Amino acid sequence: MRTVDVSLKPQTLREARAYGRIRLKPQTVERIKRGEVPKGNLMEATKLSGIMGAKKTGELLPFCHPIEVDHVEIELKLGPDYLEAFSLVRGVARTGYEMEALTAVSVALLNVYDMCKGFDDTMVIEEVKLISKRGGKSEWWKELKGVKAKVHSENEELGRLAEEYLKKLGAEFSDNAQLYVSIGENIPAGAHLRGFESVVALYDFARSPSSVGKEIKVAKTDDFLIVVLPEDEGKVRFFFETFGGLLGHLL
Repeated sequence: MRTVDVSLKPQTLREARAYGRIRLKPQTVERIKRGEVPKGNLMEATKLSGIMGAKKTGELLPFCHPIEVDHVEIELKLGPDYLEAFSLVRGVARTGYEMEALTAVSVALLNVYDMCKGFDDTMVIEEVKLISKRGGKSEWWKELKGVKAKVHSENEELGRLAEEYLKKLGAEFSDNAQLYVSIGENIPAGAHLRGFESVVALYDFARSPSSVGKEIKVAKTDDFLIVVLPEDEGKVRFFFETFGGLLGHLL
């Protein structure tokens, strides 16, 4: 057993929304409205339970990464014979907040069950589901379909590795390339994309501080984009797995 390795993913803004419902007796709904639940203010306690559930998700689910939760909202709606819970969880992380949002509504509804079980034995928790999610690879990752690429490397193994990544991205290979990848040979060409290079360097330093001095270079001319990678398998894998999906935006 193991968790999914997200160490090479970039940290981006992500959010998720979830929904859940608990069926109640109409008399239970009326008691909640009148504030006659013996254990206290059910609506406020349920919101707090949902917030706490979102924050504790990584401790409850063994394969769910403990990630920083930057924002949680819990909204509750009472119907004639039910209570609905809506959650919004947001943060900057390497993986999404689906499980945090789902756990938030699940724990919120469990709190309703706990506070009402003494006088309602008909309660049923149902339809806990993810409503939406935003952020991450699905939003910013762009394939290279139709893009012509070329790889130059004296190291055949690393050259094949780069070509494999480019194939997965959908690139085609041609001498008349729009995207040129050079491994191990620093070929100055065009204007360096300093902002992009700085972001790559920052993530690269966090991954491997000892590799300072082997920076990845990215430059652009009117005709093509060039990426210069050190002759290092770890650097090649890091660049394509972390930033490969952004190359299409730079062309």
